[in-house]
Amino acid sequence: MNLPPYLLLSGAPIGPLAEKHLRLLRAEPTAVIDTKLSSEKLIEQIEVHNAAFLFVVGYGAILKRPVLDAVAGQVLNLHPSLLPLHRGPAPVVQTILDGDPVTGVSIIEIDEQMDHGPILAQEKITVPEQARPNDLYEVLTRRGVELFLDVIEGYLEGEDEYLSQAHEEATFTRFVKKEDGRLNLSDDPEVNERKVRAYTGWPTAFVEHEGKRLIIHSAQVIDGRFWPSEVQPENGKRMTFQAYCAGKRLAPATVLAQLS
Repeated sequence: MNLPPYLLLSGAPIGPLAEKHLRLLRAEPTAVIDTKLSSEKLIEQIEVHNAAFLFVVGYGAILKRPVLDAVAGQVLNLHPSLLPLHRGPAPVVQTILDGDPVTGVSIIEIDEQMDHGPILAQEKITVPEQARPNDLYEVLTRRGVELFLDVIEGYLEGEDEYLSQAHEEATFTRFVKKEDGRLNLSDDPEVNERKVRAYTGWPTAFVEHEGKRLIIHSAQVIDGRFWPSEVQPENGKRMTFQAYCAGKRLAPATVLAQLS
């Protein structure tokens, strides 16, 4: 695809995936900005590369009006949710926490509010059973890049139609904190199992046993009870929950009752 010069504003985890898929589809950006810059520095980069538009994927910063004006407002964003649902920094994590059966990806034109602009393209995607964030990051980013390439030429020529978001239906996510990984075993077992999957990598789900942190890498719900499957003791190696219990010379049910 023969695109005019453009900048990819990229942030983890989905920005590098978008860069990979743009490269595979031969639509590489003129330059990648993968650190948060001041508005002045961003405008300098736009001028240096003579960028006609910006493509924002996981950048994690609201762009100010002078930046938008530097490319005549031509700024598109790939957001891994069905906007207006799950606006904000952690839509994929929230999708898993909520147990959503369906999610999706949206291509919007950026305005000065968070994930607020009009929608150019959107597609629903079924959430696989036992999905973890990396599973969804990959499929949503790949499809989002394809949607971006489907609409970009019409967008630049002023031919694309826009769909305003139903702002009254918006839901919002927040940055995940380390303490979010702490499980309360009095909570619904299904909720805790989803937390284990949603917090894979960061911050990881954990409980305490005998005064030490016990990371839970996988779990299942059996007969209405939450059961760890794979765990990792503090400063130890990953192992099955059965092996952990055997090392303590305790029955799994006994250890489960001792977790806090």
